[in-house]
Amino acid sequence: MKNLFLSVLAANLLFFSCGKNPEVIDNSIIIAGKLGNSESPIISVSHDYEEITQDSVKSDGSFVLDFDYEETGIYSLSNGDLRFSLYLNPGDSIFVTGDSKEFEQTFTASGDMAQENEYLNKRDYFLYESRLYDYYVLMALKKDAYFSKKDSIIFIAKTFYEELKSTEGIDTAFLSREESYFIYQGIFMDQLYPMYHALANKIPQDSVDFPIEEIRKKIENLPMDNPELLRVEFYVYLTQRRIGSLANDIMKADSSITAFEMAEWIAIDSLIKVPEMGDFFKYGSIKRSMEYRGPLHVEEVYNKFILENSTPKYVKRLEKVKAKWEPISPGKTVPDFTFTDIKGDSVKLSDLKGKLVYIDIWATWCGPCIAEHPNWDKVKEEYKDKPVVFLTVSIDDTREPWEKMVKNKKMDGLQWFAANAWQSELTQFFMVNSIPRFILLDKEGKIIDPSTERPSGNIREILDKHLAGVV
Repeated sequence: MKNLFLSVLAANLLFFSCGKNPEVIDNSIIIAGKLGNSESPIISVSHDYEEITQDSVKSDGSFVLDFDYEETGIYSLSNGDLRFSLYLNPGDSIFVTGDSKEFEQTFTASGDMAQENEYLNKRDYFLYESRLYDYYVLMALKKDAYFSKKDSIIFIAKTFYEELKSTEGIDTAFLSREESYFIYQGIFMDQLYPMYHALANKIPQDSVDFPIEEIRKKIENLPMDNPELLRVEFYVYLTQRRIGSLANDIMKADSSITAFEMAEWIAIDSLIKVPEMGDFFKYGSIKRSMEYRGPLHVEEVYNKFILENSTPKYVKRLEKVKAKWEPISPGKTVPDFTFTDIKGDSVKLSDLKGKLVYIDIWATWCGPCIAEHPNWDKVKEEYKDKPVVFLTVSIDDTREPWEKMVKNKKMDGLQWFAANAWQSELTQFFMVNSIPRFILLDKEGKIIDPSTERPSGNIREILDKHLAGVV
C-alpha cells in the first residue's frame, strides 16, 4: 500500500491514504510534501531531540521522509530556518504543503491525522502571534492582569479545539491529549510567573504577589498513573520539576547520595508505580545527563537502568547516545586544534603538552559561565605551582566582546578564542551543546574527562588524583 503511495506521489504529488490492517503492527511513518521557496536542500525529522532521518528537497520543493518509529507523538521537521511539528501515530502517512516564507498561513495537510495537524498549526500560530510565550512581557504584568490576559488567549485557542472536537472522525486519543494540554499549559505557565515577574520588574522573587502554594500543590497532585499523559509536553515538564524538587530534598537529607541522577531515580520510584511511566522519566533523566556530561558521569544509573527497565526501546536510544561519546572517551587523543590568543597570535593545544590541561569553554553572554569565573580564579591560584594549565576558550561569535571583557576584567592566564563559535573545531569535536563546559586532558593531550567538574564542584579531588601521576 505504501509503495502505491510513493508511486502516486512521485507521479503527480497527489496523496493516497492507506487503510490500516489492525492485525498487523506497522511502525512505518511517511511524511511527504512540497515546500515553496525552500532555502535548504535538506529536510530532516526528529523525535525527542534525536534526528531520525532526512531527505533531499527536490528542485520543485518535494520531499519524502520514510522511516520506522514506534512512538506516537510530536515529530519535529527542519528545513533550513523553517521548523514545524506534526503529531503522528506509527503507521501514518501524511502529505503537507506550505510556503517556507509564510508557512503557518499556507500550511495544508492531507492523509492520516491531517485535520489534527492543521488544527495544531492553527493553534500554535495563534498562540505565537498572541505573544502568549513572550514571558518577560506577559509575566511582567501584575497578577490579576496576567491571569486575565493568559486566560483570554487560551480561551480563544480552546475554541479551535472545540471546533475540531465537533468534527467527525477525529482521533480520540489526540482529543484526550489536547484536553490535558490546556490543563497543564496553565499550571506550567503559572509556576514560571514568580521568577519572570521578579526578573522583569527587578524585584526579589520572594516579594512577588502570587498564589505560589496553590500552584505548588497542583504540581504535587499531578496524576502519576496515566501513561497517556506522557504525550503531553507540559505534563512532562511539570512532572520533571516535581521529580527534581524531590531529588534535591533527598540529597539534602542523605549526604551519601552525591549523584543527582541517582536521587532522581529514588524520587521517581517513590512517586511513580506504573513501570512504563517510571521508565520514561528514568530514561529522560539519564539521557539529559548523558548528552550533557557523557556516559562517564551516569555509569551507575545507566547500568542499573539496563538491568531493571521494562522498556527496550529506551535502552536502544541510550545506547545510541552512549556510542556518540565513544570518540571522545577517556584515553582518546585530541586533535591539535588552533586558536588565537588575546594578542591575536596563533596558538595550539600541543603548546601545552607536559601538564594537565583544564579547559573552560565559555562566552561573554553566558551568565552561568561568568558565575564560575571567581571559582576558576580561586582554583587556578591554589594550583599555580602544580603542573596543571588553566585554559579558557571563548566561543563568542566575534572577538570584540571577548577582548573587551578580558581586558576590562583584567582576566589573566591563558585566554584563547575559537573561531566559528558553536561550529568551531573544538565544540564540534567535544559535542558541546551548552556552556560552560569543562574538559580535562592529560600531559600527553589525551582525554581524562570530556565533561569534567566545574571549579565550583569537586574538581580539586579530580586534579589531585591525576596530578599524583603527573608529578
